[in-house]
Amino acid sequence: MRTQSLISTLLSYSFTAVPIAAQTYTTCNPLTSGSCPANPALGRAVNIDFTDGPSDSFTPQGNPTYDSNGATFTVAKPGDSPQVASKWYIMFGHVEFQVKPAPGVGIVSSAVLQSDALDEIDWEWVGGDSNQAQSNYFSKGQTTTYNRGAFHPDPNNQASFRTYTIDWTADQIAWQIDGKTVRTLTPEGAQGQYPQTPMMVKMGAWSGGDSANQPGTIEWAGGPTVYGNGPFSMVVKSVAVTDYSTGTQYSYSGTSGTWQSIQSQGGKINSGGGKAVAPADSGSTSSTSGSAPIPFSGTHKDEAVTTRANVYPWVATTLATSTTAPTSYPNLPSGYKIDPTVSPTLLPSSASGASPADGGLETITAYDQRGFPTVIVQVKGAAKHYNDQGFLITGSPALAVRSSSTAEAGDSGIDLYYHSELDRDIDWKLTSAGLFAGKGENFTRDWQNFLGHGIFATDGEEWATSRQLLRPYFAQTRVRDFQIFETYVQQLLYLINGQGQEVDISKLFYGFTLDAATDFLLGRSVDSLGNGDSKFAHAFSEVQRIQNTRARAGPFQHLVPSKNFWKGLKVMDSFIEPFIQDALNYSPEELDEKEVKTETESTWLQSVAKFTRDRKVIRDQIINILLAGRDTTAGTLSFLFKELSAHPNAYGKLRRQILEKVGPQQAPSYEDLKNMPYLQHCISETLRIYPAVPFNMRVSLKDTTLPRGGGHDGLSPIGIKKDTIIGYSARYLHLDPAMYPAMSASSPPVLDFSPERWETWTPRPWQYIPFNGGPRICIGQQFALTQIAYTTVRIVQKFDRLEKYWGYGDDRVKSEIVMSPVNGVKVGFFRATKP
Repeated sequence: MRTQSLISTLLSYSFTAVPIAAQTYTTCNPLTSGSCPANPALGRAVNIDFTDGPSDSFTPQGNPTYDSNGATFTVAKPGDSPQVASKWYIMFGHVEFQVKPAPGVGIVSSAVLQSDALDEIDWEWVGGDSNQAQSNYFSKGQTTTYNRGAFHPDPNNQASFRTYTIDWTADQIAWQIDGKTVRTLTPEGAQGQYPQTPMMVKMGAWSGGDSANQPGTIEWAGGPTVYGNGPFSMVVKSVAVTDYSTGTQYSYSGTSGTWQSIQSQGGKINSGGGKAVAPADSGSTSSTSGSAPIPFSGTHKDEAVTTRANVYPWVATTLATSTTAPTSYPNLPSGYKIDPTVSPTLLPSSASGASPADGGLETITAYDQRGFPTVIVQVKGAAKHYNDQGFLITGSPALAVRSSSTAEAGDSGIDLYYHSELDRDIDWKLTSAGLFAGKGENFTRDWQNFLGHGIFATDGEEWATSRQLLRPYFAQTRVRDFQIFETYVQQLLYLINGQGQEVDISKLFYGFTLDAATDFLLGRSVDSLGNGDSKFAHAFSEVQRIQNTRARAGPFQHLVPSKNFWKGLKVMDSFIEPFIQDALNYSPEELDEKEVKTETESTWLQSVAKFTRDRKVIRDQIINILLAGRDTTAGTLSFLFKELSAHPNAYGKLRRQILEKVGPQQAPSYEDLKNMPYLQHCISETLRIYPAVPFNMRVSLKDTTLPRGGGHDGLSPIGIKKDTIIGYSARYLHLDPAMYPAMSASSPPVLDFSPERWETWTPRPWQYIPFNGGPRICIGQQFALTQIAYTTVRIVQKFDRLEKYWGYGDDRVKSEIVMSPVNGVKVGFFRATKP
């Protein structure tokens, strides 16, 4: 990112003016000062939709505005330099910006990763050229050479939103446009200038063509800015960020500035080492700087005053690359062939000993969607392919498909396939080229009366539309969410009492989460806690129970007694309909006006009513979110407190951390919850043993192969026909001893509840999937985890002792749709007499 000369700005404007583009500098460089504060860590993945308005994850400067298009950064006059900067940092990660660059000669739009040590990775667009995007990088503020920039074809980029990606690991940086890799950089290629310190995320627009800038900067920006032709606006619709490392803070040890010197508090620095270099297709880089300097400097100084050298002219050089794809690979199952026209897939790891005629196989390391390394085998020299998030997903552009000439009779039927060994290939089912991303027509039909055409029961465009409709409301933690949690937690605490009497905490949790979910969705709860058991709550549970039986009965579901099913659906719909009608009585504009006048955040229903007026669509989505919002959270809380009652030392340790952080009465903030590692370990351990949805399924959308499950030992590939139902179990996967290190003091038996295991153990790729994975990963996971953590803190603050009243036989679990305790969780709470 190129900042203009602040010295020139101060000569041209008053000292109170905003510098034209002084967006890239640091107030405390940890490589030159030993007193810099640690960087707050993201330590997870977030997806921020600016169409919902400002995000509390970012600090604004220069008044960006927000509307239904996203965040708008407008340059209208000299001195305008609107931007946002994240409040957290990532230490290696994956960032996707949905951007529409600003038009206008001299106007520069930027999306940047930058560290306090002045490492930097950039995307930039100049307004006078709507057909190219620019990539760049810097390290430690060094500008001794200017051979880092590159230009990439990006036709008509100001007309619509496109996704610009930066994937950053210790082994490479990859820049992508709409999922296509256009440039890669390795540490060797960077010649000692490789960015590798914690980065914040910045976005903004500025005037490189302002007359106060150096001539070289103005020339690079396309020429002088004519403000009379403005205003000029860059729009950012959303940004999705995955931090490959974990923890609450990142700090520097020493002054080397290497990634190995970065330390994580409460987590781990994940380098992502060994990732193969992503190929850029021929023509993806139209020009680079070559040996000629780029016409800007001074961006990377550790003080606010920056200077810029006039290094014009700059001459670009042309690059060209080419790749070839193999047409075959060895050990295909009988009856299969290579079809190069369909989506890519991976080669089976069991084929590693083969020696094909085209040069054999090679083993490379790729990455799953959480940034963890995983080994795959591919044909030597094969072109590498990447999914829409920039992760390597294939060793060959070909897919093994069933040959029509060898297909057996009866292949048109629906098959069900399950093998415990395949749970270790869970990433194939959930992400491999989208082959197992569907629920299938049968599932949609069987669940239609209950879930309708909601997000959990649809595929393709219908599913994508549902996800797009729902995602914005779950993209950020809102003030109203905590207000809802607190309201119903207080009711919950009152019912617990705390004199040591037996209470079925599981039953109370189901009432608590239903009340919170209906308030969240509709603006008013069903008052399940207040009524003991509301009519709606009973109907919802009964419909869910019968639906599960009907689905399992398959073609015999007409034999399942369903009188109470239809009766329950009528009760549910009768309760929901008045809320839908009330929301639809207002136009989208009136709903916006109502929100402004009352100075309150809208309910989920009101927000959805701004985008669709179809009451059936709204009804279906309400039921789908209720299913997830009540049962999964209640089940997890139930199992957590069941285990805590059986492990008093863990309860005591958790309570000590909570009291140390927020005391005995203060309600925790989101940051407080994030900074309680033992609390997070307790929740993670519960979800490891008791994943909310222990069994799930996908349907193969095409003929394909799975890497294991065939042959006499189950280690050979196995053919899977189109429309085959693939069952898998998150619980079996989580509890497979083969997935864990040998037992030791730090690695207890896999069936033991031990939050301490998370202090030294990190799950391998796809070993831990409590919220599923791939394209259908749960959009509400952050909301659920926040509610679970908040509720746990408030309960543990109140009671200093938890007694186990459940006994032998009460540890059984059931799974209708969501896993829950068979006999509830009978415990006793003892109110704290002193902090």
